[in-house]
Amino acid sequence: MGAESRISGSHKGDSLSGTSATDLPGIDTLPSRLRRLIDVIDFLPDATFVIDNSGKVIAWNQTIEKMTGIPKREILGKGDYIYAVPFYGKRRPMLIDIALNPEAANKYRYDSFIRDGDVFSIETFVPTVNAGQGAYFSCSSSPLHDSAKNLIGAIQSVRDITNHRKLEEKLYQKEKDFKRKASQLGEINTALRVLIKNSDEDRKKLQNDIQVNIRKFILPYLNKVKKGRLDHDQKAYLELIESSLQNIVSPFITNMNSAFNYLTPMEINIATLIREGKTGKEIASLLGIAYKTVETHRYKLRMKLGIQNEKINLRSFLISIA
Repeated sequence: MGAESRISGSHKGDSLSGTSATDLPGIDTLPSRLRRLIDVIDFLPDATFVIDNSGKVIAWNQTIEKMTGIPKREILGKGDYIYAVPFYGKRRPMLIDIALNPEAANKYRYDSFIRDGDVFSIETFVPTVNAGQGAYFSCSSSPLHDSAKNLIGAIQSVRDITNHRKLEEKLYQKEKDFKRKASQLGEINTALRVLIKNSDEDRKKLQNDIQVNIRKFILPYLNKVKKGRLDHDQKAYLELIESSLQNIVSPFITNMNSAFNYLTPMEINIATLIREGKTGKEIASLLGIAYKTVETHRYKLRMKLGIQNEKINLRSFLISIA
């Protein structure tokens, strides 16, 4: 981190470079509970260090050695905020100093600051670590007391949460993208509903125009033709034409097409004639097909309409559709 040379060099208030915790003068005077704590700290998975109440480092575990690249022999016994150099590139107070002096908490600004009794926690971004790429750290600190409740130091743990924060940022960005796409889909759905509504209105208007034009311009002339001299076949075909036109302006064909759009044109024609009460022979004659063909279509109609096994009259069922 570029800070090792600064730490290993002399500085006012620093001493005992190259020592270990057990070599520190006065280590035997530390409370036995604190000495046992220092032994345990060395094997903790989180980067952890301890300072005494004068601010000198008395514990620097293996994990923080790996995190900072600073061996404990180069920092143990040193004070004057030396422990901040690996993280900030300079000597400055850290969270552990707030644990020593909680009244000074207002002097420091962090991204977040939480106090729970004697435990202080922060999450902060340190821009100088990782070759200037920076990192997010989660830190916790608390004071240490002897059995008589006298303040004898403080402890701080440091955890690199950069990957966790990056994952949170990705999830947050994905959530924003999802909400944006959901909003776009909502707008598209609204536009589609408007288009469908307009399409339905246009279709209904077109149907109405067709019905009006047939009643106004075609049926009156058919009535005049019917009053003329026609042979039997001509009358039959004329009735068929009139019946077909009447069905166009009635809801029957529309309902048949919408509810049973899988029917063929021939099946719809035969269904129309059956609905009008025409017999099989009459339908065969009008459409120019064999009687057996009409019966085949009748069977297919019952099957497609879902009444092939029901005791339902086909003509009555077709009338009920309108």
